[in-house]
Amino acid sequence: MKQPEHDLRPFRTSTASPRRLISVGAVALLHVIVIWAFATGLASQIMQKLPEEIKAEIVQEKPPETPKTPPPPPPELQKPPPPYVPPPDINLQTEAPVTAPTQVTTVITPPPPPVPQKAAPPAISAPASVGRAHECQSKYPAMAIRLGHTGTVGMAFTIEPDGTVSNPRVTSSSGHEELDNAATSCVQNWHYKPAIQNGQPVAVPWQSNVTYKLNG
Repeated sequence: MKQPEHDLRPFRTSTASPRRLISVGAVALLHVIVIWAFATGLASQIMQKLPEEIKAEIVQEKPPETPKTPPPPPPELQKPPPPYVPPPDINLQTEAPVTAPTQVTTVITPPPPPVPQKAAPPAISAPASVGRAHECQSKYPAMAIRLGHTGTVGMAFTIEPDGTVSNPRVTSSSGHEELDNAATSCVQNWHYKPAIQNGQPVAVPWQSNVTYKLNG
């Protein structure tokens, strides 16, 4: 190998230019200003801020946190009771006590004697009109004739034992008051052969119709 050729020329000191000297001086002056600032004002500011920073770093002790109450345990679920199975009915047959035989006496009551029936009342003969047939046409009210009123009046009355008529009353009206009043007056004058019962005259209820009719 070829040995490097060393430059054996003597070291030549370079001469500093004025611009470079100014730059070096400015840098040196800047360092001096910074050192002086730190030595004077900055040191005092640091000393003033130091207690504040220390004070700021003092943290008040927090009160102990109250332990949170743990949530209540979940309610215990009660197990449902087992299904109720009723016990089987046990019928214990017991022998009936033997009782001494009792004597039963049957009393037969004879039926009551028959009640004698009442004898039927004797028959009553019907009453009959005396004289000519009873009528009221001959006693036609004059007002009814003028008004042209006609009709039939149903009458009920009692034939007394002497054959006279009592208590006459209208059971069915003719529709005209003058005819009803005339029939009541006419029947009251009728006379009958009384009804006979056991050979004796008796009073009986009776009914009859009185008809009023214009001729022509």
